[in-house]
Amino acid sequence: MIIVVVVILGSSAVTRLGGSVRYALSSLRNTVSGENNSSNETGNDNSDTGTYPESSSDTGSTSQSSITREKADTGVSFSSDCILDELGWVEDVTATGESLKDFYNATGVQPYVYFKAYDASLTSDSEKEEYAFDWYEDNIDNEGTFLFLYFAEEDTDNDVGYMVYVNGYDIDSVMDEEAVDIFWDYVDEYWYSDLSTDDMLTEIFNSTADAIMN
Repeated sequence: MIIVVVVILGSSAVTRLGGSVRYALSSLRNTVSGENNSSNETGNDNSDTGTYPESSSDTGSTSQSSITREKADTGVSFSSDCILDELGWVEDVTATGESLKDFYNATGVQPYVYFKAYDASLTSDSEKEEYAFDWYEDNIDNEGTFLFLYFAEEDTDNDVGYMVYVNGYDIDSVMDEEAVDIFWDYVDEYWYSDLSTDDMLTEIFNSTADAIMN
């Protein structure tokens, strides 16, 4: 069994699907293009659309956890082969995957990032959610992984994609609701920065670990 949490652009709700809990968070983010996120700036910012939870870049403060967490002991060894990039956004997949080891060392959670190319067969948000759930079960053989999956739109460089995460049940005590809110805070903060995609991913995951394991 896996917890699936969904980011839906433009609305906020909590629903249930079978044994899985899906949190829908309102958040609008520009897609990154090429080697640098800033290459696709459109002039939009969070104040135009509103975000939930409110991002660190909106408040000028860094997200911090309100609780103490213990590092997860899942028996899952770290793998740097944890980035699947169908969009060509990550310049050095191997080095960036290795850079996420700090997140694993702090949390005990194996990170996995999947930038998925546009798929015309996935015509609805629910189909994308189901795809993410099934992809985890078909491709990840443990319950100790945090999967961040980005679905690109047909106009990959200009249209906002759809973001979900899939949480293995063995990491519930670390990547709980508050921890995931903090993760999205850092996505909001660094997605709009001028960091390369490689550095953006490193900052998102490692800043999350620093904040939730304080």
